[in-house]
Amino acid sequence: FVNYKDRKAVAPALKPIYTAVNEDQAWEALQAFQEGQWGEKYPTTVASWERAWERFTPFLAFPPQLRRVIYTTNAIESFN
Repeated sequence: FVNYKDRKAVAPALKPIYTAVNEDQAWEALQAFQEGQWGEKYPTTVASWERAWERFTPFLAFPPQLRRVIYTTNAIESFN
């Protein structure tokens, strides 16, 4: 959903969403992204997050140390 030349700038702008402490903070971060430069330029990115919101929010119940293991496959790849 994001042009290749903008990906390095957009990725850190999305980080507050998936590193939020809870669902409310994550929603606020998504709204801030939507109202900012990148949300206005890439509304389909915001729409994608909104469509997946109910599947994403259970992830926030895990402590930060486990989240990294969940959203990366490095531990699984290392094991195999």
